Amino acid sequence: MGKAGSVFGIIGMLLGAGGLGFGFIAWNGQNAIKSEINELTGQNIWYRYYDSTFDVSPINTYLTIPNMSISIDLTATSSILLSFTCTALIYGNLGRSDVMIYFYIDGVLISYPSARVGGFAGNYSSYFHSVALDYFSEGWSVGIHNISMYVRSTVVTNDLQNCRLTIQSF
Repeated sequence: MGKAGSVFGIIGMLLGAGGLGFGFIAWNGQNAIKSEINELTGQNIWYRYYDSTFDVSPINTYLTIPNMSISIDLTATSSILLSFTCTALIYGNLGRSDVMIYFYIDGVLISYPSARVGGFAGNYSSYFHSVALDYFSEGWSVGIHNISMYVRSTVVTNDLQNCRLTIQSF
């Protein structure tokens, strides 16, 4: 074998050794990821929906949105993410026409964050608004917690439709 053949042979051996080393690093990294995945704790998710129309009446009264109450039982101190969505049908030409939506947690009305949709003396008969409200809180204690959605309206003709409440603990 000539000089060029020896050089190619050495290069081949170096590339082969490098490939084996790279393969070992990749294999070892996947094993480490797999062990981290096995250490993750399970997440709890609760969900409620209300597909009918809810007339927000009487006015200026805090009302519980139907089927938007969930009791959760936490087995460890947790962080909680609450997510609420719905469609609000707001009727105009009535002066101030608003709907305000709040989280109600363990007997306490949460005034911030809240969602407010509506208008003031618009020249429309009705208008649909998409509503989204999220709330994140850390350090929830072990035990049972009650979460509900409350709504208040400035006129008797406003409605809520297609409500969804999702709660996630982690």
